[in-house]
Amino acid sequence: RMARLVRADRKATVTQITTRYNRGMQKSISERTTRQTLRRMGYSSRRPHMVPLLSAKNRKLRLQFAQAHQNWTTEDWKNVAR
Repeated sequence: RMARLVRADRKATVTQITTRYNRGMQKSISERTTRQTLRRMGYSSRRPHMVPLLSAKNRKLRLQFAQAHQNWTTEDWKNVAR
């Protein structure tokens, strides 16, 4: 049942999963039990990385680079990264 709850909402917190799990159950479980069970099931907590967006200047520079090197062959690129 817990696996279904996690698969239904991958971004749910332990508190939310525990609350949903305890709905309609005669015996309730604690957040600690939920956390331990999720770990045993192979789930771990993750936080999304905050990635800065490209500035207009960097977008322009990337486009210029791509246009200047679009006709390079594999041999040309082999001389760049050794």
